[in-house]
Amino acid sequence: MSTVRATVLASAVTLALLAAWTLTGLAGSPARVRVLGAWVMAPTAERTGAYFTITDTGDQADELLGVSTPDSSSAMLARHSYAAGVGRMTMLDGVVVPAHTDVRMTPYTTNVMIQPRGPLPVGREVPFTLVFRYGGTVRVTAVVVPPGAASAAP
Repeated sequence: MSTVRATVLASAVTLALLAAWTLTGLAGSPARVRVLGAWVMAPTAERTGAYFTITDTGDQADELLGVSTPDSSSAMLARHSYAAGVGRMTMLDGVVVPAHTDVRMTPYTTNVMIQPRGPLPVGREVPFTLVFRYGGTVRVTAVVVPPGAASAAP
């Protein structure tokens, strides 16, 4: 058998197997993200945090790459960590959202640090745009809650 025939045959077999794998559903579904429970802590300083619960119902992980809002001059992904009683904040390039998982941002884990352009009174709604590697752009509205009211946040 010539090299060309062998290459064509191997390619045809591979294509047929990939098609069968996809048709059976074993190839899985792409990342599917949704954002719920969005809230912003009422500012007590120059910066404050925005928090989201991100759910990926797909079979592949996704990654939150960035967040923006017209109500802030900046929005940065951050992670809070504590060791030996000392708190530390680290800026992040992204937040991975594993398949079939909820990632819940809190004041003690990941969040979005914002620097409001003006007052953010309790009850105000703040629009956000979240950008995901595979899930594209998701728009959500967050509600401003009083400091310490994280357990009452949506």
